[in-house]
Amino acid sequence: MKRLLAGGLAGAVSTGVRAVAKAKPLPSWDRKSYSGSTVSLTGGLQAGAGALVGACIGAQNGGTRAGSIANVSGAVAGYIDDHLEDSFPARGKGFRGHLGALKNGQVTSGLLKIGVIGLGSLVSAAVLAQQRGTHRCVNTVVDSLLIASTANLVNLLDLRPGRALKVTAAGALPVALSSSAQAHSAAGIVGSSLAALPADLRGETMLGDLGANAVGAQLGVVLAGSLPLPARLVALTTTIGLTAASEKISFSQVIDENPVLSWIDNLGR
Repeated sequence: MKRLLAGGLAGAVSTGVRAVAKAKPLPSWDRKSYSGSTVSLTGGLQAGAGALVGACIGAQNGGTRAGSIANVSGAVAGYIDDHLEDSFPARGKGFRGHLGALKNGQVTSGLLKIGVIGLGSLVSAAVLAQQRGTHRCVNTVVDSLLIASTANLVNLLDLRPGRALKVTAAGALPVALSSSAQAHSAAGIVGSSLAALPADLRGETMLGDLGANAVGAQLGVVLAGSLPLPARLVALTTTIGLTAASEKISFSQVIDENPVLSWIDNLGR
């Protein structure tokens, strides 16, 4: 019952936030999409707020506290990169670009974002490790890396309409249907992602860094809190591997060249 409530409330809140954003347009949240059309980053507010509601339901549980912390820190970090980039002395693209700027003595908004997400992931992982009670150091290290890398990966996928939201919904759905303590938080991700998906598919909104990092970090907590250590290590290796690959190859090109992935990616657009 609680997971249904989490998913339903997350979807309702997500839809409500979108309605408010449309009623009171936020011009500074408009961006150019890959196709040159104008999209609104309010889709990130929509999905992030809805997922947070799911994470807060039953918040006496350590796992739900961890999800809330990860979501909020991801949102703060994403806001910095979405809206304050011009306030920094340099810009960078990818980890290599941000670290290159740091080598030259310059800080980018992306570098600060990495730091905020890293700190939020560490705190979230520590809360999860406290709940487990054993092997706290190992669990904290693995979980913090998994949470941060998942947040970053979802952000990397937010390049075409609906892509990132399909991944977050699909990634959270098995946990939402399970008996895991993370089920209600996962249901919140599914509900908010599905509520935000139609506008995203139409090219009206996108997650932006705020939404992608918020929902992605919460998804990382869901995975970290529901998977055994071997499975978490596999998930961590996968997310880090895909992030490293993104420095060399285009995800969009790989997806477009694969018939199955291309069909899934274009579904609903």
